[in-house]
Amino acid sequence: MARIFVFAVFVSLLTSCGNLYIRVANRSNTTIESVRVAFPSQTEDYGTIQAHSATDFRKICQAYRYAYIEAVVDGQVAVLRPRDYVGEKPLSGGKYTYALTVIETAESKHDRLRLELVRK
Repeated sequence: MARIFVFAVFVSLLTSCGNLYIRVANRSNTTIESVRVAFPSQTEDYGTIQAHSATDFRKICQAYRYAYIEAVVDGQVAVLRPRDYVGEKPLSGGKYTYALTVIETAESKHDRLRLELVRK
């Protein structure tokens, strides 16, 4: 019986996400569409974010101060691609905002989005 209890606690710890919530904000003057954020353990589709607005918070199992983000801006794909998370510490519990700004003068899809992490 004790083994079953220990196993149940172990599984519970592995599947528990904790108390981490992330939303995405659009700090630009243009709408950002099809916003998709890839976290280490899950991918979230945040959809369309109107200019100067934010999505609802989503419960995230693990995240860092940046993430892989794909979106559509003025009909063109924009990608924010981190190299890796080496040396980064996972975010602690709480509410965070990934604040996106569209760089209108960018020539590459990899330079069109700027990300700033804001605690709540």
